[in-house]
Amino acid sequence: MRAAQVTEIGSPPQMVTLPEPVPGEGEALIAVTTASLNPVELRVAAGRMPGASPPYVPGLEGVGTVIGSPTLPAGTRVRFENDLPGFGRDGSIRGTAVAEPEALFELPASVEDAEAAAAGVVGITSELAYRLAGMKEGDRVAVLGATGGVGQMAVQLAAARGASAVVAVGRHRPGLEWLGSNGATATVDLEGTTDLSAALLEAAGGPIDIVIDPLWGPPAMAAIAALAEGGRLVSVGNTAGTDADLPLQAMRKARSALLGLSSGWTPLRDKMEAYGFVIEQMTAGRVSVAHEVQPLDEISQAWIRQGLSPHTKLVISLS
Repeated sequence: MRAAQVTEIGSPPQMVTLPEPVPGEGEALIAVTTASLNPVELRVAAGRMPGASPPYVPGLEGVGTVIGSPTLPAGTRVRFENDLPGFGRDGSIRGTAVAEPEALFELPASVEDAEAAAAGVVGITSELAYRLAGMKEGDRVAVLGATGGVGQMAVQLAAARGASAVVAVGRHRPGLEWLGSNGATATVDLEGTTDLSAALLEAAGGPIDIVIDPLWGPPAMAAIAALAEGGRLVSVGNTAGTDADLPLQAMRKARSALLGLSSGWTPLRDKMEAYGFVIEQMTAGRVSVAHEVQPLDEISQAWIRQGLSPHTKLVISLS
């Protein structure tokens, strides 16, 4: 079986040949066709999450067909996910993978394997954020880091959920232009903005009800200052840093809230429901995922690209 394997902390995975896995009692066996890359996996392999123990197969999620399962017949196309690999278990970037039956989502024929893999973590995170924030139709929404994977999905889901304004905030001009035709009612380029709070208020036509934030740091603090009465910022990442000075006076005045979310600590049932909603939106043509498929024998190069924020979802082909 061909697979990717992290052999030492600090190095990208290599393609190797491994024995076929043997499922435990009650587990499903999947013939994997595609598996997407996620930033958290790079953090594990870089040693930024202590406790990881090589060698291990990376890959938080994947798509394939059922070989055997207690719940689904052989040949069923599914998206599946694993516990975060590197901490005692292997992941999805291998020809055959093991998964818990509860982690299998049967895919409709209208969604291709690469699309289904690309939409997984980013779609689940975005939809969970809106559910946590209690989004209502007509809310004004701003998405920070909008040209990244989670950001792109969050912009489109906000529009699909009936937001009255969707402001996409980022630094990648081509990505912002794409979002302007795919859900965003306005865009804000951080490169040319000196007062983000004012820019958000102008772009949204008023105070923001919900901010989806994969960045943290100064952009998040500026967005908090633009929140409406009872507004909510949902933090789903911290690529702009971990330190920040909260604008407490603005939060108190608006009685706004800061909410934290990690899909990795979310019950599996909730994640599967969120993913189901995302797939419904994809099938209806309301959302899509910018993605690029690369072969398994280029896993090391793809891994390095992922670390450079490629502005597209990288999907590894196992077929």
